[in-house]
Formats: sequence, C-alpha cells, structure tokens
Amino acid sequence: MTQPPRQSSQINRAILIVWLAVALLFATFPGIDLAVARLAYDPATGTFPAEQSQSLQILRSTVWKLLNLGTLGLLGLLIYGLFTRHTMRIPPRFWGWCVSLILLGPGILVNVILKSHWGRARPAQIELFGGHAQFTPPFQITDQCLSNCSFVSGEAAFVTAGGLIIGVILWHVVPPQRRRLLVASLILAVLALASMRIFKGRHFLSDVIWAMIFTSTLAWALARLFRLDRIHAQVTASALRHDARTVFADLRLLGQRLLSGALGLKRPANASLQRLRQAFARNRHP
Repeated sequence: MTQPPRQSSQINRAILIVWLAVALLFATFPGIDLAVARLAYDPATGTFPAEQSQSLQILRSTVWKLLNLGTLGLLGLLIYGLFTRHTMRIPPRFWGWCVSLILLGPGILVNVILKSHWGRARPAQIELFGGHAQFTPPFQITDQCLSNCSFVSGEAAFVTAGGLIIGVILWHVVPPQRRRLLVASLILAVLALASMRIFKGRHFLSDVIWAMIFTSTLAWALARLFRLDRIHAQVTASALRHDARTVFADLRLLGQRLLSGALGLKRPANASLQRLRQAFARNRHP
C-alpha cells in the first residue's frame, strides 16, 4: 500500500508548522536557552551538578553502547539482505532506510556539518556559567567554539533516530490498541535521555529540540525516498522471527565451517609434531 496523498500532505504541513513555530519561538525569546540552563546550574559551586553524577554517566554510557550495537546490527542486516541467497521476508530496503537515517542524520548532518562549523559554545563554556565564550542564538553562525560545538546535540539526534527506528519496527508488532502507548513510551524515553545533555551543561534546550526536528524531518524525507510505505506492512513479528532464524542459521553454519577448518589445520600440525618426536626418540635410542 502506498501512502495516501492527503496523509502525506498533512505530514508535510505538520513538519512545516513545527519548523516555523520553533524558529519563531527561539527568535522571539532567545533567553529561553539561558533560563533553562540556569535551572541546571549551581552558582555556589560554579558547576552543573548533573555532570558529576555517576549514575547518569553509567546510564549515558549504557545507552550509547546500545545505540552503537544497534547500528552495527542494522548494518549487518542490510548487508546480509543484499547478498544472501535466502528469501528474506523483510526487504533490505527497510534496513537501508534505518542505516541511512543514522548515517545521514546523527552522522553527517549533525556531527560533520553542524557541530563542526556552527561555532556555538556550549552552556558550560559561556561567561554566564563560568566560561569565557559569548552566548549566541541557535541560528547564528559564530566563532565561539572551534570544534564539536553545541549546535545541535549529537546524542539527542542519535537517540531520536533510535526511537524512530524502534517505533517503525514495532508498529506492526504490537497490537493496534497499544500503539499509542508505544509512541508515548518512546517519546518520553527520547525526551528523558536527550534532556540529560541539558542538565549536564553540554547543550542548550534549542540544541536538543532542533536535533530532534532535523532528525525527524530527515526520517520522513528518507521514508519518501525509500518508499517505506510500500514495504512497512511486511515488518511484522512473524517476519522478524523468520529472518532472525535465517540469519542465525547461517551464522551457526559459518561458525561450524570455521571451526572445522581450524581443526583441520590443527590435525596435520599435530601429526607432524608427533612424527618429529618419534624420529627424535629413535635417534636418541638407536
């Protein structure tokens, strides 16, 4: 089934409205970023206390590792789907959309283009919070930061991409009456994880919000490009189980072949060593 033109136009209109509304909000009230950052800042110590929290550090590290492992898994599914001779129920194009979203969104757009060239200083780097840089609005290109700058949040973009991918994968897995719960849970999780960067003094509110908007817009554009609406209905629980069994069966077969090959190389080496020992023994006791 293809996406109804009316529904596509509604999504396009909604995205445009969000862009304009958020841009107007931060252009009219640029102090929102500073007001929110003040909530996380402790003037008595001159620090952002959340930055020192061990539990938040562990949570961040765990989420980051899971996202990286998930990315490798998606890339593996894409490569396997493109080159396997088995019939896969989920087309490789779907996994191509997932990988492209992560590569082009958090990868290229955020980290390569924006964070490396925008020049916006992080909250902890500006004078108001003990640093030496000047505060600048989100859409002002400046020179207050040289690399890995504040605009936009790379982790917020990565978490948003992960949430979107999980939601799309599980959409036809969960019962229809639980889809609202799925969407609400993912939104809350993304907001909670992304907001950690604000409380740690690493990003402004606008950095996080625009990271989510950029990533979501890119996800929709790539969905149109990959014609995701034509194959999304095939991503079901039974299809996921079928393809998982196929992949694991091939991995098990590959492991057996590698093991048998290693044992096959080991046996001749052991036999040669045994013959050398016998010859040495004969020479010692003629």
